[in-house]
Amino acid sequence: MAMKPLKKPRSYSDFTSEHLYQMFGVETIMQALDLGNKPLAPSEWLLSTLEKSEILPMISEKAKSELLIMPVILELAHREPNKFSCFSGSTFDVDAAQSLKGRCDFLLTKQRVVRISAPIIAVFEAKDDNIDHWYGQCGAEMLAARIFNEERNEPITIIHGAVTNGREWRFLRLEGARLLIDTEIYSLSNLPKLLGVLQGLIDFYHTDNA
Repeated sequence: MAMKPLKKPRSYSDFTSEHLYQMFGVETIMQALDLGNKPLAPSEWLLSTLEKSEILPMISEKAKSELLIMPVILELAHREPNKFSCFSGSTFDVDAAQSLKGRCDFLLTKQRVVRISAPIIAVFEAKDDNIDHWYGQCGAEMLAARIFNEERNEPITIIHGAVTNGREWRFLRLEGARLLIDTEIYSLSNLPKLLGVLQGLIDFYHTDNA
């Protein structure tokens, strides 16, 4: 039976996994990903910052981004000041005709730059507790990042992503026509393991893997 055509999304936030398949032939697959397994001890600054964040309510995605996610990214940026840049809440319009447009919560570039520049290596989305609902949006942003790179002759085709509610992280990887969703969820409750995975993601693009 033929798949019923879906209503065209207006922007990234409307995308589902079905949109990715029907519009771009990208298949969503649950699969264990090799994201690095070397725990990274958090600094006292990060532990203290996350502890203090608990004082404030974190109901909105914006609050989670500011109080839980950005401190983790800052921790990595301090350790690796020249290996990536992070852009928060930026508009990222790549192909309006294909609805690959809108705002991304976090875009990571390979180098330390002052504006969004190719190559983009990862996209993180801050969402509610229903993490599974947002793979389509994150996948669309990852696909747009790959197109953005290709249009600028930056041949990084493997793009990473994550959907997180601030406390739990699910990682994704776009390889060819497959959007791979990791079977494991990483959590702030095991911060060294989460930091190790994020560090492994950054390191991936500074080896011959990408």
